[in-house]
Amino acid sequence: MKYFTKRVARDERGGFTLIELLVAITILILITAAMLTSHSSFSGKILLSNFAYEVALSVRQAQVFGLSVREFQTSSNLFTIGYGVHFDALDLTTYRLFADEDSNEIYNSSSDGTVETFSTRRGFQIARFCATASSGTEFCSDTGELTALDIVFLRPDPDAIINATRSNGAPGVYQRARIVLRSPQGDERSVLVEATGQISVPTVSGL
Repeated sequence: MKYFTKRVARDERGGFTLIELLVAITILILITAAMLTSHSSFSGKILLSNFAYEVALSVRQAQVFGLSVREFQTSSNLFTIGYGVHFDALDLTTYRLFADEDSNEIYNSSSDGTVETFSTRRGFQIARFCATASSGTEFCSDTGELTALDIVFLRPDPDAIINATRSNGAPGVYQRARIVLRSPQGDERSVLVEATGQISVPTVSGL
């Protein structure tokens, strides 16, 4: 008599193969890298916006000081001077709020007082500053046309006195100032100052 036995099939299902595991890890790495890059870019734009508003507030502070006849602590305790913000093409990592002690509406390190010096940080910088003439022509520091920009406020007017020094050494009064700021990622944001005294940070897409 023959006996037949029933063989139980083994469960041959196994785990991931090495190739499948490597593919899964690669996909996870790519997704993580994309998320980190996107987050870094977004964070950079937010910080750039904050930087732009800081510069705008510095200009506004000069306007408030000029209109409120803020006393500047000197030997003569001046009450009637103007206040302004100065940008220099030779130093694009700092700008200064100054008291126009000599009343020439242009910053002079030897005769004007510095209220506060502001420094950029985390790789952010002033990419360039520009001034627009009454004819509509714009001159900028990155092309070598401007060496300095001064935005001064003097009571009783809220208007901005925009002085830009050309590369030939001749200062001139302009209708608009534009300060362009740049992030380490290369994004840019502008601060606009009109001769009428309006200070704005134009909106950009994605923010």
